[in-house]
Amino acid sequence: MSLSSLQDAKEQIRQSIDIVDLVGGYIALRRQGRGYVGLCPWHDDSRPSLQVNPDRQSFKCWVCDIGGDVFSFVMKAEGLEFREAVEMLAEKAGVSLKAAGKPAASGESQFDRRNLLRVTAWAEEQFHQCLVRSPQAEPARRYLADRGINEASIVAFRLGFSPNEWDWMLNRARQSQWSPAALERTGLVGKRDGGGFYDRFRGRLMFPIRDVRSRAIAFGGRVLPEFARDNDAKYVNSPETPLFSKSSQLYALDAAREGIAREKGVLVMEGYTDVIMAHQHGVAHAVAVLGTALGERHVPLIRRFTDSITLVLDGDAAGQSRTLDILDTLLALFVRHEVELKILSLPEGADPCDVIRSHGSEAFRRLLEQSVDALEHKIMAVTKGMAPGAPAHQVAQAVEAILGTLARALPSAAAANTAALVREQQVLVRVARQFGLGEETLRARLKALRRGATSQVRSTRASSLQLGPDAAQAMAPPIKPSAWDRELIEIIIGHSELIETLLEQLSGDDVESPTARQIYALAGEIYHRGEAPTFQRLMLAADDPTLKSLLVDCDEAGGQKTIADPHQRIRDLVADRDRRLEEARHLTTVAELRTNQLDPEQADRALVALFDDLKRRQAGSAPMDG
Repeated sequence: MSLSSLQDAKEQIRQSIDIVDLVGGYIALRRQGRGYVGLCPWHDDSRPSLQVNPDRQSFKCWVCDIGGDVFSFVMKAEGLEFREAVEMLAEKAGVSLKAAGKPAASGESQFDRRNLLRVTAWAEEQFHQCLVRSPQAEPARRYLADRGINEASIVAFRLGFSPNEWDWMLNRARQSQWSPAALERTGLVGKRDGGGFYDRFRGRLMFPIRDVRSRAIAFGGRVLPEFARDNDAKYVNSPETPLFSKSSQLYALDAAREGIAREKGVLVMEGYTDVIMAHQHGVAHAVAVLGTALGERHVPLIRRFTDSITLVLDGDAAGQSRTLDILDTLLALFVRHEVELKILSLPEGADPCDVIRSHGSEAFRRLLEQSVDALEHKIMAVTKGMAPGAPAHQVAQAVEAILGTLARALPSAAAANTAALVREQQVLVRVARQFGLGEETLRARLKALRRGATSQVRSTRASSLQLGPDAAQAMAPPIKPSAWDRELIEIIIGHSELIETLLEQLSGDDVESPTARQIYALAGEIYHRGEAPTFQRLMLAADDPTLKSLLVDCDEAGGQKTIADPHQRIRDLVADRDRRLEEARHLTTVAELRTNQLDPEQADRALVALFDDLKRRQAGSAPMDG
């Protein structure tokens, strides 16, 4: 679908769906003045904090500091990506997303995303019906009964069975509209070296992997003992496909959404049956990773629903060790994104499925209360078994490991949020007391380790460019728009006719935060198309809900200001920009003078220029350069 076609479809959707009706379908709204208010569903709201503006077709919660339009509301409420929100709203509004001018047939390729979803939905039904009806599935039904998984869970999670045959799925497809090539594109079959295809899943209990809209996008298969060969992996997941990437999906997230909202957190487990048993016993906020460790691509997915994660570790030494190996990386990732990470280590030899089945959900919830934050887990792990008066080299190793974790989790103290700084102080005080060390000594060592960690992070971020922009963005801490950035956006929204003046005097490099910089770039693109970058056009052009939220925020704030002369506001912006550049030059000059990087003649000229700038500023004259 071309960009212009997508923009047209978005505009049709915006005109067809009233935000009051949309939001009112999720929460109760009441009129207040010219707008509506309701209890915000994303925080513990006792007074109506969510405001809906029918004139602007936007919403805003000042407590959560989020806002946007119909698209970003659906993204937040349903946990969808932008494309999925557009598809959902288009269906609701009766708007076609097919490219204009294309005949219907050309838009119905078997490899279209919509058709690939139909393939996986069809396969899910084939596997499920086989499990519940076929005599061939008796081993699978027996296995589930032995594991304590009941019929209600089999239906709720659409569990299935794939017979121990090389062409069972291929034969079923011959009686349907789906070609082997379509099955291969969705990972259901593989290609033979000599030509032809074979079923990927054979003799396996099948677990459909669904997206947040409960659409099957992939499968996990557990080989049954009766059919296992020596070289068979116990679990096999679908390969990477246009629908599925295992490192950015979580099993049963669609089923856990209500539980996550109710519990204000998510439990991340290791296995499919762990999650199913948890839900079966009312622990409905459990999900599982898909054969990969919890990582940076899971962050944006989890942040759609919660900012609190409890990682539930099986009680085996291998799992504990794997988690400890990646704990520093996880901590750094979640601290930067202000996500709370806690760890629950189950008793030795236990997994969640066994604990819940044997002892019940209440016993499991009592264990959950023993969860500790990830940093505490690291401290407990490195000091485990260390008696008072331990040898100096053991103490040094433990302290170095703890401080190293702090340094990697938070490479720059200046970038820390208040909660992280408080936690850091608590750790340093505790370590100082536990090992009889001076707090200042620990801080000095932490500072040295931070310098090394910072350079390591820089090189990692540079290499992350090879992973693509999503990975780089996930690792970088968010930069909030400054007052200068917000003033610029307010002027654009309130006086879009002055965009040419702004573009002539300010560049994108002058804008500090990436969010505001993207909005400024969008405004320029709209202007160069021959249109004014009004609030509605900017909202329509922005796909990222962060951009939409900032636009709503600035429009609201700008509407409350009574400054009459927008040209003076622009002059003030330019003057502030020039002052900022001048201060940066001063800092560079001072650093060069202190480190003797200049020869005597250059140093003299630099000092004269520095004093001239200072005199001019004291005289109240604005800098003329920059």
